[in-house]
Amino acid sequence: MKDKIVVITGASSGIGLATARELARQGAAIAMVCRDTERAEAARRDVAAAATGQRPTVFLADLLSQREIRRLAEAIKKTYAQIDVLINNAGAVFARREVTVDGIEKTFAVNHLAPFLLTSLLLDRVRAAPGGRIVTVTSGTYPAALDFDNLQSEKSHQFLAAYFRSKLENILFTFELSRRLVGTGVTANCLFPGPTRTRFGNNLDGLAALFGLFMQNFPLLASPEKGARTAVYLASSPEVAGISGRFYFRCREAPAKPITHDVDIARRLWSVSEALCQPSEAETGTGADRRATRK
Repeated sequence: MKDKIVVITGASSGIGLATARELARQGAAIAMVCRDTERAEAARRDVAAAATGQRPTVFLADLLSQREIRRLAEAIKKTYAQIDVLINNAGAVFARREVTVDGIEKTFAVNHLAPFLLTSLLLDRVRAAPGGRIVTVTSGTYPAALDFDNLQSEKSHQFLAAYFRSKLENILFTFELSRRLVGTGVTANCLFPGPTRTRFGNNLDGLAALFGLFMQNFPLLASPEKGARTAVYLASSPEVAGISGRFYFRCREAPAKPITHDVDIARRLWSVSEALCQPSEAETGTGADRRATRK
């Protein structure tokens, strides 16, 4: 990994930070995408202390905003001529149904649309690298069906149901992306890190806050370092060079539910995602209102 450029979202804590630290130790140049300035600087110092190559770089962005994602992509592209590995790690969960500045339900926006949009915006840089890799962190728990009338919790919002639905969308996105990248030399894979002790869910309140406390304190959950192993493996191992469109758990390929291999559903989700990621009127002066797009 010496001097390879690795972009990691959600790199200020948990699995993202552990992944950044280990890949920096292997010699990679880490681009850390973080939201909070103070936590980003602390994480940068942590990764810099482990680095055996170039010092890490921090890019600040709130992935709930598509304008921010576009600004982030431009900043990264101005800094790097190529990206060897893009790791879509950032994720969140929300106790209530809330919408972003773009009018999109937050779980769907940050967990699915953010990696969808950022990957599309950075794809030319990944294609510029020999054997570029795209790695997306998902979950081993996700539904066996996808209701396109409830992608944004239009019918009802239950925070874990919305989260697990977004994890299915991550897998569908990865598998469809891999099909679209055939012949380019770029691979796209996803992974389940396993139950891990992280800050995930620490923004929840009410009864839902118990979930966050569980994720931070339950002793049987794995450490962030252990949770990061599969992400590090997919980013760095020669064993997976050229392998694409797979789901991994504990550094091994694992089976995924039949829905994840449904090409029609994946293409439909891709089409919906494209429509929802069109620049707004405020950004272009001509864009359509994507908040009305649901199918």
